[in-house]
Amino acid sequence: MWTARATLRPAPAASILLSDIPFFHGIKQESFRIVAAAKPELVLDAGCGAGNDLVTLAGLLPKKSRVMGIDASTALLATAAERTAPCRDRCDLVRGDLLRLPFATGTFGACRIDRVLQHIHNPAHVVEELVRVLAPGGTLVAFDNDWDTLTVGLGDEERSDRIARFWSDSFASGRVGKDLDRIFRNTGLVRVSAEPRTLALTNLALAEKVYDLPALLSRMRDEGIFSEKDLAAIRKDLESRARAGTFSSGYTGWLVVGVKPE
Repeated sequence: MWTARATLRPAPAASILLSDIPFFHGIKQESFRIVAAAKPELVLDAGCGAGNDLVTLAGLLPKKSRVMGIDASTALLATAAERTAPCRDRCDLVRGDLLRLPFATGTFGACRIDRVLQHIHNPAHVVEELVRVLAPGGTLVAFDNDWDTLTVGLGDEERSDRIARFWSDSFASGRVGKDLDRIFRNTGLVRVSAEPRTLALTNLALAEKVYDLPALLSRMRDEGIFSEKDLAAIRKDLESRARAGTFSSGYTGWLVVGVKPE
């Protein structure tokens, strides 16, 4: 098991992008290398969002290769169009539904999807669609989270367990990471590799960003899981641990790769 420890200095949560955290940045870079190693002529980035990854991919692939980004959000695609302007001759954007990809079977030499399946109620069907549009011999790489593994260090273990369970349940498929190996194999992919990637956090500010912890605790209060007294005790405990340098939190995601049979 490979473990990354975030070492960024504390900063206001709003100023930190997840891609700035070494753990997530490293996984992205690894997925890019996997895609580039397949030497595909056409790549699909599923759930491309604001397009940051498209630019990076275009820079790593051979000049003859093209990258296609698909997302359901018009606003995000508008941002992606601006960000990919310098490499517009190699990047295309499509608005569409990952459950019904608007591409012919066997179109892409490689597909990647990064922390998108956790937001979809039927992630297996999305994987089936990605496999459908892969060309024979094409590579699919996915990274997603298993939020059942989340831990938030508190003196009160019951409160900690409630936070982890509520966070995991707030996603459409918060446990999909650990299921990706099975899902890939069920679609007929071969040479499947599933590797855990574990994030260990000792920085409360980063944990608040990764887990959106302040908003999470507020929602738990609103739903009657915690009282104001509970929240005050939790915040006091977290801040005390942060000052003492004893705060800890973490979770495990899975990086999974498979190849479509030729």
